[in-house]
Amino acid sequence: MENTFLKDAQGKPFMPIGLQAHNSSTGTALIQKAVRAVKLYGGNCLETPVYWYRIEPEMDCYDFSMVRDVIKEAREAGLHLILLWFGTSKNGHPNYVPEYIKLRPDIYRLAKGPDRAPVPSLSVHCWETLERDKKAFGRFMEFLKETDGESRTVLAVQIENEMGYANTDMDYSAEALRDYEKPVPEALVGVKLPDSGRELSGEGKNVSPWKRQFGRHAHEAFSAWYHARYIDEVAAAGKAAYELPCFTNVMVGEQGYEEPGLCYNAGAAVGRVLDIWKAGAPGLDFIGPDIYNQNRREYTRICRAYAREDNPLFIPESPIRGEANAMNALLAAADYGATGICCFGAESALDDEGNLLEECRDMALTMRILSAMSPLLIRYRNTGCVHAFAEDEFETGHYLKLPEYHVMAKYLRSSAMYTGYTTDTHSEEGKKKLQVRGRALLVQTGANEFYLGGAGVGLDFYRRPDPADEGCYSHLRSRQSGQLNFLSVEEGHFENGEWVTDLVRNGDETNFSHYVLDGQVIRIRLNPNTGMDSE
Repeated sequence: MENTFLKDAQGKPFMPIGLQAHNSSTGTALIQKAVRAVKLYGGNCLETPVYWYRIEPEMDCYDFSMVRDVIKEAREAGLHLILLWFGTSKNGHPNYVPEYIKLRPDIYRLAKGPDRAPVPSLSVHCWETLERDKKAFGRFMEFLKETDGESRTVLAVQIENEMGYANTDMDYSAEALRDYEKPVPEALVGVKLPDSGRELSGEGKNVSPWKRQFGRHAHEAFSAWYHARYIDEVAAAGKAAYELPCFTNVMVGEQGYEEPGLCYNAGAAVGRVLDIWKAGAPGLDFIGPDIYNQNRREYTRICRAYAREDNPLFIPESPIRGEANAMNALLAAADYGATGICCFGAESALDDEGNLLEECRDMALTMRILSAMSPLLIRYRNTGCVHAFAEDEFETGHYLKLPEYHVMAKYLRSSAMYTGYTTDTHSEEGKKKLQVRGRALLVQTGANEFYLGGAGVGLDFYRRPDPADEGCYSHLRSRQSGQLNFLSVEEGHFENGEWVTDLVRNGDETNFSHYVLDGQVIRIRLNPNTGMDSE
């Protein structure tokens, strides 16, 4: 689909790989620390908050100096920015609204729980709050256009943060309850939610139209629609000032027993109500899940929910450390066409001397692989040409069947013998390279051309027999049609999207598997003519 990827200043597709600063990372020193962390992760993008209360300390008095400083720091470091509008909601809470909002709950209403006591979330049924949020966001976007419209350091803006009601499944205020009795909007005609139960006829009963259509999920559907409409209004105000991509992030619903207000914020754009959000907020360019789930089955279930034709998968937040996310992120990129992946807590990746913490090295390694392979991930997204190898527990290898080749991956830390003879594997640093959990991306760019980027993985390619070949067994066991069947193997990197060869492998480096150790990228050109049919 058009506009799948964000664009740089030249209008070229750009895949953000980076980190998100902590919520209260203000001031040059903290931003510089976050920038350093992004660099050590091999990233190209920093996500950082913009606080409503800071840019509008008093009603209609605006100060954008903080935003100007952040843009300057990122630009000088050669990084792009995604700015996060901490407006009405931060994890559902109004922590970052100006004091004039907090001091007048009679005007800027809090949502109410079923006991009619206020909950720590602003009501999306409050027109006064929406108008103030829209005005401030519009002024912010005007400033971005004036300051950064040509340079395009800022790639996109996230509107709100994990929006939704905390501690209730819907707003039970009088205003919200009146809306709950109104007909379901025409935009939702035909929208069904899974596991909603039997539709209610409503005959002889005082049943809300929302309950009639959405059954047990009526309160969540109702909250989702009004949150989506709220954010869409804010997005429209911003884009009227500056046509920059806008999105929102989500506290995902795949938590606990998956009930709104208890396991996640009610009204959030969780997978269950994503159709409602897409109908209610067409002004958003995409909706991105914050995925902290380590379990691979849950992680991929979330990816499947958000990787839609009308919603390219973008992951604004994920863990900054740990092997689980390091493996899962590669699956998101290869299997679900992720257009960007970021990790939360940039400053927490560094020690007091500014060095990368040991527990962050796994994720940093994966981020370097994603960055190194991003030109190919952009070009071959969702073509079936991108494949991930991510070592699972108890796994020693992985088999990939392609139309012309059997591909056998082995994870080097599980191999009895490592075959990259000319690589120093005797030093302590060399030994560490062999002990990482194996992970790699393989991209097929031609009938016999592949790029492999990763660590701790070796691949063997075996040409699959022609259907008419009577000598399949002999051909398959021949090293000429297997391990030695290549024209060239090059180590290198991409510059401006073009491949640059740094080293040509041969001899001991190619007599066995085609390996990658520490985030390397290699280009493998296989020989389509094995010589087996020459007689």
